[in-house]
Amino acid sequence: MSQYDLSRPVLEQVREAADIVAVVGEHLTLRKTGRNYVGLCPFHGEKTGSFNVSREKGTYYCFGCKRGGDVIDFVMEMERVTFAEAVERLADRFGVRLPPASPEARRRRDEQEQLADVMEAAQAVFARQLSQDRPRAFLERRGVPLDVAAEFGLGFARNEWRALYDELRKKFSERALVGAGLVVEGEGGKVWDRFRDRITIPIRSARGRIIAYGGRALGDENPKYLNSPETSLFSKGHVLFALDRAMRAFPKANRAVVVEGYFDCIALHRVGLTETVATLGTALSEHHAAELARRVPHVVVCFDGDAAGRQAAVAALRTLLAAALEVSVLVLPDGQDPDDVARREGAEGFGRRVATALPADAFLLRSMGESLLERRQNLQSMMEIARACSDPVRRIRIQETLAFGAGIPLEELRSLEIFRVMAAQAATEQVPENAELALLRSFLHDLEPAASAEHLRGFPIDGICHPGVRRVFEVLQRRLANGGGIEIVGVLSEIEDPADRRLLAGLELEAPQTPHERIPSLVDLVRRRADRLRSSEIIVRIRAAELAGDRDALARLQAEQSELIKRPKRGA
Repeated sequence: MSQYDLSRPVLEQVREAADIVAVVGEHLTLRKTGRNYVGLCPFHGEKTGSFNVSREKGTYYCFGCKRGGDVIDFVMEMERVTFAEAVERLADRFGVRLPPASPEARRRRDEQEQLADVMEAAQAVFARQLSQDRPRAFLERRGVPLDVAAEFGLGFARNEWRALYDELRKKFSERALVGAGLVVEGEGGKVWDRFRDRITIPIRSARGRIIAYGGRALGDENPKYLNSPETSLFSKGHVLFALDRAMRAFPKANRAVVVEGYFDCIALHRVGLTETVATLGTALSEHHAAELARRVPHVVVCFDGDAAGRQAAVAALRTLLAAALEVSVLVLPDGQDPDDVARREGAEGFGRRVATALPADAFLLRSMGESLLERRQNLQSMMEIARACSDPVRRIRIQETLAFGAGIPLEELRSLEIFRVMAAQAATEQVPENAELALLRSFLHDLEPAASAEHLRGFPIDGICHPGVRRVFEVLQRRLANGGGIEIVGVLSEIEDPADRRLLAGLELEAPQTPHERIPSLVDLVRRRADRLRSSEIIVRIRAAELAGDRDALARLQAEQSELIKRPKRGA
């Protein structure tokens, strides 16, 4: 939390004042080519410069790893700082006076900074105690050398009720220790350490800041694993263990491997799968999936090789498919977990297993059972998983695989939802995605602002399929309606999704340029597609009304369909 007001007008002022060429030039050598500057990308290894910087637009974009954004994004990525820290650094460098935040915002920021200091102080204590005999013996049994333990920041909480409390209380208030989740407050005001006689595992934010701890019992105590409670720093459903480390490997691996446990994750990092993250022993959430979808196109799920692990993999697959990710599942031998297999088979053996991970449809088919009877009994539940997939083409492919595996013709399973998908797909397939990108490029880069505004005011957003392009068009229309401009710097200030910001940063470089005289025909093409989509939806609703025997609704829908058919065809 920043002590300053970081509202959109303030951010636009910082972006306009900051010279992105000067900022990027501190980290790599740039050479001018035309209007832009080019250099070797600092985010992935390359020999030919594919990293482009536009001073005019205030953006950067790499053709190789597809990273891009504005000057704030660059500072966040390059210097591994938070959004607020990046803004404050840029404001300080370029002489922008940031107005103070509200008193409440300052209070929250001060509280979080104090909790972060508590976490770092606790880490120093835990790490110092790892050299004791019992935790060292435990790590040896788990095949974790001390240098690897130090790399991940593992530590040890002594088997005493208030050892950490007594040490940290010299510097921090009791309220801060309780607020950080390190100390438990019981009845009558009694307090004691949350973690006792456990290996401690620091949980870090994507930027590397310690926000919580996991604790592994040295013996068979329950619970075996104990996590920090929810705090103002930590929400378990939003955090992936080792994401701060895995992000460095994502551009090269072009995927993430997801496991359930801390030691599974550490073991896979040791065998070279440094793109691995863990879910802190909880179910993979929508927030986890969204975090991964912003960074990689493909996720390999690798959970324990038992019934519970396979069930968790099915649930995770559903969540990841809904986030438009390509998903594979690595099925391990019965009773084995990733830690076991990685230590036994090493990098080469485990790498072969990952290469043979089952695609989503094959894993679901396998999960339905071996016999035809089992598959038919489980077909409906697996179809529900497939229906969560947000990609209509992939969804239909999975459903076809499941129906074929159960020995049932797909036509017998075609539900109203499947009918809608197929109708919508047929309606949209005539307009390629690059046409949408070309239109967006025209409005933001190639046309005069007045001409762009004229097209945008009545632009048929319903005819845009690419979700990122659609969101940008929505921002453009909203800014016009509110009297704002459509310059790319201003638009970027309202785009929060990193993927959408990368799309905008690379638009002029990646999207085709369209002759001005052809733009009206492209707009009309999108408008006709919007009409076809509306027609497809009406067809589905008519079918639903027929099945329900709702004559009134059927009459209204048929009248609406008739009006749509009579509408003059633009561009015909």
